[in-house]
Amino acid sequence: MAKSSKPTGTSRIKFIMFDAEIADDQIPMVTQAITNALRGPNPAPKRLPPAASQLNGNDAAEEHDEPDLFDALEEDETVDVTPAAQKKKVQRRVAPKPQVVNEVDVTSDPPLSSIGTFKSNHKRYLAIAAWLHDHRSIEVIDERHIYTCYRHLGWPTNINDFAQPLRELKHKQYFESPETGKYAINQLGLAKAKESSAT
Repeated sequence: MAKSSKPTGTSRIKFIMFDAEIADDQIPMVTQAITNALRGPNPAPKRLPPAASQLNGNDAAEEHDEPDLFDALEEDETVDVTPAAQKKKVQRRVAPKPQVVNEVDVTSDPPLSSIGTFKSNHKRYLAIAAWLHDHRSIEVIDERHIYTCYRHLGWPTNINDFAQPLRELKHKQYFESPETGKYAINQLGLAKAKESSAT
């Protein structure tokens, strides 16, 4: 015969709503705090059986009035959901503008202006490096060469770090780096520059 399941006691449910404006980076912390609060208190540990009476020298049991550690009332856990003070935004370091390289001849045939126009800095860097390689026999360049060509072509120079696109193009294997801070366009880069100028 199956046992019937009848409610044996009562349950207490407490649901608290709150409304807060917090920074996006504080959401995980608040979410964790809410999750911990919804878990409820940990179950009370089981009581230990009373210790056996100890006999004194007269065969009489000694009585001790020790407080029971588990008789303390459980208090609701309070969770502080106040977001921590916002961190000050760290401004990105802007590298100083490179110096102009005066040795680059930008006017004799074919002039630098013959490389065309491009929308992306990567294509511009490749086109400049290929032009310097093919028409000025400058194989190893740095950000100063790029900056000089940008200035002559009237392209915007509001790039935070003129070496960054060179590092990115090296990562894409269009450049090699014979030494730190120096870049040499390779065959892949020359082919990519030619392909970009054709479009």
